[in-house]
Amino acid sequence: MNSLLALVERFSRVHLLVVGDLMLDRFIRGEVERISPEAPVPVLQVVSEDSSLGGAANVIHNVQSLGGRVTACGIVGKDNAGKRIGAALRQAGASTAGVFVDGGYQTIQKTRIIASPRHQQLVRLDRESRQPAAPSALRKLREYIAARIDRFDGIVLSDYGKGVIHQELLDVVAVRVSEKKLVCVVDPKRENYDRYRCPTLITPNKTEASEASGIIIEDETSLRAAGAKLVRKWQAKAVLITRGPDGMSLFRPRGAVNHFPTEPRDVFEVTGAGDTVVAVCALALASGASYEEAAVLANLAAGFVGDEVGTVAVPREKLKRRIEDRA
Repeated sequence: MNSLLALVERFSRVHLLVVGDLMLDRFIRGEVERISPEAPVPVLQVVSEDSSLGGAANVIHNVQSLGGRVTACGIVGKDNAGKRIGAALRQAGASTAGVFVDGGYQTIQKTRIIASPRHQQLVRLDRESRQPAAPSALRKLREYIAARIDRFDGIVLSDYGKGVIHQELLDVVAVRVSEKKLVCVVDPKRENYDRYRCPTLITPNKTEASEASGIIIEDETSLRAAGAKLVRKWQAKAVLITRGPDGMSLFRPRGAVNHFPTEPRDVFEVTGAGDTVVAVCALALASGASYEEAAVLANLAAGFVGDEVGTVAVPREKLKRRIEDRA
């Protein structure tokens, strides 16, 4: 446990570049006491409304909250949501030097309607562009990464399949990461399953691992087969499959498979848990952690997300206390 605490202390020395789909998460919370006379749907008496950073922006917020330095890289629209994301990132302490504005792009928003007292999500409203970001905005993104990637200790690709992570960008990152021997952590999505190559660590969840490998994970045998196939497919130094209440499983080209069980807890939801995992893993690996140490820290941090409703950033001091409590 002392080694884990020392690693967390070293997070402050790390500067990460986080590239991906920046989103604004909005939450409308209230109470349901009756069914509408107009249709068989619940009537929500709104109690509160708030917003938080989502998608790649939540990864960025987690890196900053955990004590690391971070530069955001992505695309937003010239709209109110885009302005709110930029302001919130700067307020959190992140640099927005790599965030580009595309006037024809609609900033991604996800609005969740949540009913008390069980924190039940009734519906989610998504707002996003049906058209991809402009080629000029994507080119600026690639040029920014190519020119500056050697200034960072690692790069995170937070892929939500919305178009920021694309073939040419992945090509640029693969070349630069290989040249500079940088830590590269990827949170994958199906749109790019066949395009990732040579990451330091890639973190599919169970569903994504099944899709990408073509092997339905339903037991230990299929889990091992899927993990081994993904290591080969992506030429990854390591693959960490997150399995919700069943914990995480770490695969590498050589060596035994390592399983990391979750701690028992009452989980309301897991919105943003994957964001926390990639943030912690990238910080840990860039701080000199082993893959096993990174997985343990990510597992502990992800537990905080299950304790909350909505997207949350895990504070470094809170993670340190969790480590000390386990000692």
